[in-house]
Amino acid sequence: MTATQDLTALYAEVQHFHARQMQLMDRRDFEAFAATFTEDGEFSHTPGQLARTRAGIVAELREFHRRFDDDPVVRRHWFDMLVVDPQQDGSLRATFYALVVDTRPGAGSRLGPSCLVTDVLVRVDGALLNRSRQVRQDRLLLAP
Repeated sequence: MTATQDLTALYAEVQHFHARQMQLMDRRDFEAFAATFTEDGEFSHTPGQLARTRAGIVAELREFHRRFDDDPVVRRHWFDMLVVDPQQDGSLRATFYALVVDTRPGAGSRLGPSCLVTDVLVRVDGALLNRSRQVRQDRLLLAP
């Protein structure tokens, strides 16, 4: 296998990982989503908030999604423009754009925040897991 084939396979693997991971999030299966992180993983998706450990990620996501308890909304996370960079320590740095789309009954879909996301992915027993994810909303990049 050539280096290009290796990188192509790695790219596809990371895309597949993200697709499965975000379908868990969109179904609000927060325990399964958190299980895609290392035990000591870190997740920052809201400005000023950092969830540490799988249990902390579950707690943060439950708290964040309470705002939708009485709101019949389907939320979808869309990832694109993925760049995968293998690191010297064996981890992978995955940088990509994310959009959130909200759909409510009787209304069209509404585009939510546009974000830049940076993941650090590691292999544990051969499987990819997030060591960390940092989500930065584009609107905050424009603040003076």
